[in-house]
Amino acid sequence: MSIYEYPKPVVSYEDDVFVWVYLDQIDRVLRYEAFVIDYDHHGRPSTLKFVIEEGVLDNAHEVPLINEFIKAYERDCFLSRIASMPSCVHPHGRTLISTPPLRFLYNYLAPEQIERLHEYFAAQENRLKRDKKSRWMRSLRALGFDVVPNLA
Repeated sequence: MSIYEYPKPVVSYEDDVFVWVYLDQIDRVLRYEAFVIDYDHHGRPSTLKFVIEEGVLDNAHEVPLINEFIKAYERDCFLSRIASMPSCVHPHGRTLISTPPLRFLYNYLAPEQIERLHEYFAAQENRLKRDKKSRWMRSLRALGFDVVPNLA
């Protein structure tokens, strides 16, 4: 290695790559982001370094657990003033949304329902990290990283 060559940065797939699954309450879809974390000058995890991939998993109503929550929320909201929104809303001026956003869904859910939802998200995060491992490792290598399976 010459004095002008830099060592490749190393990413541990198991330790540095994370997946976040969440409910997009405006578009009513489940989204995910796969990202690499960064470290501070003491070697402690600090913040997001960059996103590898983002995408849509499912429409919210296609997931039975979430559909159950949405139906109960909409039924109860119909009877309250939360549901007094018009059938089409323009949240950002130009965007037309044909169904009301699920803006208050999390406020509506009981703690045990939120826990069930987060357990579902965690299972999806684990599945995505496992199923997309070879693809994301190739992407990281293409970006110039030396990728190791884990630090152990």
